[in-house]
Amino acid sequence: MGKMERFSFIALVAGIIFFLFADFISWALPMFVLKDIPKKSVQDLAAEAIAKNTSAWSDFKKIARYYPEQFKKYYGEPNEESFAKALKIGHRWYVAEGCWNCHSQMVRPVSNETLRFGIPGVSNTVSYPSEYQNELQAPVLWGTKRIGQDLIREAAVHNLEWHVAHLYDPKTTSPGTVMPGYPWFFEKDENGNIVPNERGIGLLTYIMWLGSWEVKPPKEWRISPTTTARDTSGAEEFAKATE
Repeated sequence: MGKMERFSFIALVAGIIFFLFADFISWALPMFVLKDIPKKSVQDLAAEAIAKNTSAWSDFKKIARYYPEQFKKYYGEPNEESFAKALKIGHRWYVAEGCWNCHSQMVRPVSNETLRFGIPGVSNTVSYPSEYQNELQAPVLWGTKRIGQDLIREAAVHNLEWHVAHLYDPKTTSPGTVMPGYPWFFEKDENGNIVPNERGIGLLTYIMWLGSWEVKPPKEWRISPTTTARDTSGAEEFAKATE
């Protein structure tokens, strides 16, 4: 074997070793590092939201009032069990629909991200580690691009009515958006009104949960469909039509 052949062989073996080492570091090391860090279950998160009367719990009860027939059909009564069920279903469909491809969930301390994606009127809403120590952030959905807005503080940005309209037809709230509509998260009630189905209620619950632990001001402080900086035309009309 000549020098070049030996060099190529050594380089190949070294490359394979480094590849396997990198692979080990990427999955095994985090597992060992994080195994002793407590992680909240969805049930824990639901109980905590109710105990603290967060905006997520308030929005969940609001869904029950707005769409009583569908809510009772799929979730029964608004309580800890149904809240946890909705969060699980919403998270599952958020991942399944690939929402994380276009939306990130991490506000970083660079590029004025707190102004772009944080809580309006609050200067320091940078993401922090403990926000991700729960089952609804596993796997983490930090994302790699922001075709859409970052959503980790979404509970403080848009209200429920806006999200219902936006999920059904994004162009009614955000003209020019490339986001597609998700009509399969809706169905018609006995009066022919378009209302969220089981998946829709779950997804709305999950999205409105994001960042709810950081929403300190009272509910009426939060941005309404008509005052948000993002274009929300059509949200109120859709909300009235679906009540």
